[in-house]
Amino acid sequence: MTEELVTAEKKRTEPALNIGNKIARFRDTTNHKYSRALIEYAVKKGCGTIQMEKLTGITSKSDRFLKDWTYYDLQTKIENKAKEVGINVVYIAPKYTSQRCSKCGYIHKDNRPNQAKFRCLECDFERNADYNASQNIGIKNIDKIIEKDLKKQKSEVQVNENK
Repeated sequence: MTEELVTAEKKRTEPALNIGNKIARFRDTTNHKYSRALIEYAVKKGCGTIQMEKLTGITSKSDRFLKDWTYYDLQTKIENKAKEVGINVVYIAPKYTSQRCSKCGYIHKDNRPNQAKFRCLECDFERNADYNASQNIGIKNIDKIIEKDLKKQKSEVQVNENK
């Protein structure tokens, strides 16, 4: 009798397991597809370094789709494929990349009035917010540039306050 119950339970849960396996295979295939396309493009353009955002905070602040996505797997696949062709991978801290104007360098939290839109308060440059942030992430030594931009803006504010 116990064996019959185990068999019945297996039959009942098997479709759910199959769906889970299909989803896992889809994610793996998609990550391979996009990582391969990225590396092929980088090789074609003579790229020596790929910069990517550190995505460690994604699960705490993003929607369900992104939380469930295997971003670590995607980054690992990119890293491994890049290594095979001699391309260096650098991870960039995302702080201020979504608030920095990729055109003029001005940094302000109100440059990003909502999740989708970026509008620079300094030069009126408008763009999709994620695209603008990705442009910043693609800049060599962006973390040092952001640090320099913030210091410059802070000193300009102090000069204006003293007038």
